[in-house]
Amino acid sequence: MSTVAEALNETRIREALNLPEAGVQALDTVDSTNLRLKEAARAGRVSPPFLLAAERQTAGRGRLGRRFVSPAGGLYMSLLLPWQPGRDPGALTLLSAVAVCQAIEEETGLQPRIKWVNDIFVESRKVCGILAEAGEGWAVAGIGVNLLSPPGGFPPEAGAAGALDVPADKNRLAGRIAARIFSGTARPDPEGVLAAYRERMFLTGKTVRYTEKGAEKTALVLGVSDDGGLLVREDGGEKVLRSGEVTVGSQSVSRME
Repeated sequence: MSTVAEALNETRIREALNLPEAGVQALDTVDSTNLRLKEAARAGRVSPPFLLAAERQTAGRGRLGRRFVSPAGGLYMSLLLPWQPGRDPGALTLLSAVAVCQAIEEETGLQPRIKWVNDIFVESRKVCGILAEAGEGWAVAGIGVNLLSPPGGFPPEAGAAGALDVPADKNRLAGRIAARIFSGTARPDPEGVLAAYRERMFLTGKTVRYTEKGAEKTALVLGVSDDGGLLVREDGGEKVLRSGEVTVGSQSVSRME
């Protein structure tokens, strides 16, 4: 098996993707793969399905406008997919999270888990973030996988960031992730995706904190609702959280059994 230090290669990504009609471009450094791909789609320079991958991002973004630290040695990719105008990209986030987990499982043997709604963890460290955005007739799924820890570790601003830090074929991983997402969009299986997402979501049964209308609240996670929201019990009643950020409360993120 090759190491994660291997450079991105368009030919090898295409081989793993095995989708002749898909466009593939691999770059060394970009500001943001999502930004580049959205600009190209709006200008009509590319059309779905298309995969843009980079070794490094200088202005990677996560949910809620946060910076996504994207050092060299990672896999940063965005996929352009056909998408019904006005449709919430939340379903694409769920599909992408499952696809990333399954591809990592196949490539490395690791057992990644999902922190609702878009973070992938291995043990107690976040190894991947996902950002899905919708446009006019298309959507972009941005995926950043930390393959190697940078020298000296991740900066404090990266929070719980970690890396796979095991031998992996970067090009095959990119192709496998993309293949699952392209296939899942072309032949939707929402029930199958939801079942796979629930199986890997580690917050169920844990106490979390979240902010609502400026007030911090605590709730017990019951699971994931049929439309992808976080089902919680709070003050004796049940509710569904559909947006925002949750943090683990009385139980540590490192306890994901």
